[in-house]
Amino acid sequence: MLWALMLAGCGGSGSSDAGGDGGESAATPPEAPAPGSPQAGYSPPTQYADDYCTTGNYPGQWTWDPALVRKQDAPATSGTPRIEQVRNGVVIATYTSLGGDKGYSKPNSADGGDTSVGPFRRQPYLQWRSGDLFKVYPAVYSGRDMQIYLGPNAVNASDYSAGIFSVPENITIQGVSVNGVRPVIVNPPTGASNSTYGQSLVYIEGRFNASGVLVKPATNITIENIDIVDAAGGGNIGKAGIYVNGAKDLTLRRVRIAGFKRHSANGIFATGNNTGTLLLENVELDGNGGASGPEHNAYINASKTDPGFTFLVRNSWSHDAYYGHALKSRAQRTVVEGSYLSGQRAAAGTQAETYLLDVPDGGILEARNNIFVKNRSGNQSNGASLTFGVESASSTRAWGLTVEHNTFVAFSRYYDDAGHELFPLFIGSRALGDKRIDANVYVGYCPSSNATRNERGTNAAILGFNDIDLSFRPRAPQLTGNGNIVGKPSYEHVANGAQRRTHALGARD
Repeated sequence: MLWALMLAGCGGSGSSDAGGDGGESAATPPEAPAPGSPQAGYSPPTQYADDYCTTGNYPGQWTWDPALVRKQDAPATSGTPRIEQVRNGVVIATYTSLGGDKGYSKPNSADGGDTSVGPFRRQPYLQWRSGDLFKVYPAVYSGRDMQIYLGPNAVNASDYSAGIFSVPENITIQGVSVNGVRPVIVNPPTGASNSTYGQSLVYIEGRFNASGVLVKPATNITIENIDIVDAAGGGNIGKAGIYVNGAKDLTLRRVRIAGFKRHSANGIFATGNNTGTLLLENVELDGNGGASGPEHNAYINASKTDPGFTFLVRNSWSHDAYYGHALKSRAQRTVVEGSYLSGQRAAAGTQAETYLLDVPDGGILEARNNIFVKNRSGNQSNGASLTFGVESASSTRAWGLTVEHNTFVAFSRYYDDAGHELFPLFIGSRALGDKRIDANVYVGYCPSSNATRNERGTNAAILGFNDIDLSFRPRAPQLTGNGNIVGKPSYEHVANGAQRRTHALGARD
């Protein structure tokens, strides 16, 4: 499985970039490049024809070289399910199922008193306390009892009868890797469980009152190092691989969510009941979506109550969305840094993704140091890589647009049979606030008769395919970008997210 944690040039044996960055050493003294890193050498020169705008002969779409990319640990294909509940560094209980619909937990089991039922059962009694760590060991977790519900539960029968429910706080669900293999939650033939409302394989929920108003969110929840995937023989998934409804400060780290296009479901779906920050870090979203919504690799709604609600994506890879977008955010603030968003070339008569990053309601958007790659995505799709404020422009939210040090690449002139042109940016005419579009690199785009589609911003570099290497780095970098980009997340994804070292144009590192 290709994983975007360390980006390296294909081949890795091209000429060195020593001396190519002008004043880099004086401004930001670089450390010695690690062997195999992008700084160690460009991929070999290419000889693509530069008349693609007239001939339509584009190079074939490439991606990161699997041989030189650090891979995420592989999903398990066997193993015995085991979940350890750790409190203050001590294992207090061991379970053989995650939760789901396996039986009912016993009262007063918060301290590991009932291991016959997995710890993430929706009702009636909780099996956790704030601060608990659950270590999930490599195995295939597939079945109605192998799904995660993390939300309000009662301590005992009297609390349950009185409607007194505890809401999870400061809980971490951590996949354990053994010999390069980690746990995987797989959609079973029975589909999403009753415990997850039939919506998802992982459901995170806060406490709501009788009127459906969020009273208390699930707070500071972390899920990491787990695959969550659909299966050809899987049953119905109502909405998504992960469904988030009433969380504050949720983190998904080193998680892969894949294949839910089989059941026309999102990879991640977040309702309007979330607050704080929803963080994706080193997350891969692959092959999710569908025509029923449409659905997307990730769909994050605006918060109903938090004017600063933030969808933050770092060092992640969203690709091959079906029908929908690679990332769709209505959040009040959206930040995407050091990430790779790529579409695909649709087969004849089909459609691939629509947009790569869609922020239709505007607000605050910061996109830095990302790679955006589009191809002919098919009829009924769209040609932009990034949109902002194209559906609404409410003055009740804060506004501001920053698109800097990104690399936008088109591997086709047109995205459909009607000859509609690919273009990098779609900024709504009603979008409010300051707009900064600076120091980006554009490759493969042709001049358009539509002036609004020719927006490139300031300090732009318009390059051909021979001007970049196969890891999308300009071969002759120009240090005219914003120096503040140094130290931000780098798209090379070294060691779970390196920091950028130069202020050269585009997604340099």
